[in-house]
Amino acid sequence: MNAELLKRGLGAQLRSSLIWGISMVALTASVVALWPSLSRSGSLDSMVAGLPPDLVSALGLTDFGSPAGFLNGNLYAVFLPLLFTVLGTVQMNALTAGDEDAGRLELLLALPVARPVVYLSRYAGVALVLGVLAAATGATVGITAPVFDLDIGAAGIAAVSLSMFWLGLFQASLVLALAGLGLRAPTVSTVAFSVLAAAYAVYALLPLAGSAADLARWSPWHWALGSQPLTQGFDVRGSALLVASCALLTAVGLLTIRRRTIRTA
Repeated sequence: MNAELLKRGLGAQLRSSLIWGISMVALTASVVALWPSLSRSGSLDSMVAGLPPDLVSALGLTDFGSPAGFLNGNLYAVFLPLLFTVLGTVQMNALTAGDEDAGRLELLLALPVARPVVYLSRYAGVALVLGVLAAATGATVGITAPVFDLDIGAAGIAAVSLSMFWLGLFQASLVLALAGLGLRAPTVSTVAFSVLAAAYAVYALLPLAGSAADLARWSPWHWALGSQPLTQGFDVRGSALLVASCALLTAVGLLTIRRRTIRTA
């Protein structure tokens, strides 16, 4: 990895990352701030009372009237994971296949720096952004929860924040692999978002089918969220699977980028 290339990659993401970060923190703080009024009204459990139990579980609304269930249903079951995975996809695609399509990588790759170093530095920049935003949203919950009488343990917040990071990094790793193989940016987006949609469907919807429920364990969403990290803490097995998947996809991207011809603008 090259420090100067990492700095340039972070600079390219600065404006968009600030917008994403402010939006995520604002969403997180807004959800926490709703807890006192909704919990006092006693309406939280009644919101999901008429839904089938399997659907309640699929949507992350189990025990919705508890502090952990409220946060999980409003933030960590769908919204924040979706934001992190979209962010990882968009940022990594812009810095790899997008720059290659636009001809902006030609000069960089003509310098005496190995191609894998260029891509790895940009990958590290995306990972750093994802890590900072995961820490920011986790810190927002940790700081605001006591203010609004939301009883959530620090270990659970740290564990679920780490899950957000790994989900976003998995998507970034997938994009790196696809870009390394030479796919153009629109194709990379299509494939990456298709994988994202399929992974969520396998995790959330297949359990409703009964006989196909076992397939859910193959989804990165299941590895990140299936053990309920907000209440159960860190899941070593799920984290290990995500780390291994990210490492494998990154290796594919770095090995293939050095063996093919770079597109010109």
